[in-house]
Amino acid sequence: MRSTEMVRFRKLLEEKRFEVQGLVQAARTAESQHGETETPDSGDRATDAFNREVSYSVRINERDLVRRIDRALAQIEKGTYGKCVGCNKTIQKARLTAVPWARHCIECQEVLDRGDS
Repeated sequence: MRSTEMVRFRKLLEEKRFEVQGLVQAARTAESQHGETETPDSGDRATDAFNREVSYSVRINERDLVRRIDRALAQIEKGTYGKCVGCNKTIQKARLTAVPWARHCIECQEVLDRGDS
């Protein structure tokens, strides 16, 4: 992969990382502001509990995405970015543009998604 492409993918990854970290912080802030309120209505309490669970799940998923982005940035540093960890072939540029933290080419990802060995 050319260095200009690496620079472009690094920028994409860094922008996405910044965006996701902002979402994590916003979810954390919203959750802490909401806190444990005295809600007399059991329906309201159930809604509050559901909202806290959703917020927690979103934060977990976003943290996982930050880890994937960090892994891709580390691969750029090592010079291994864009290589499939499954077959060691080059990951298609269209795939990396859509999912810049992708670790597998489309073919290997499809095998993983199907659960094949």
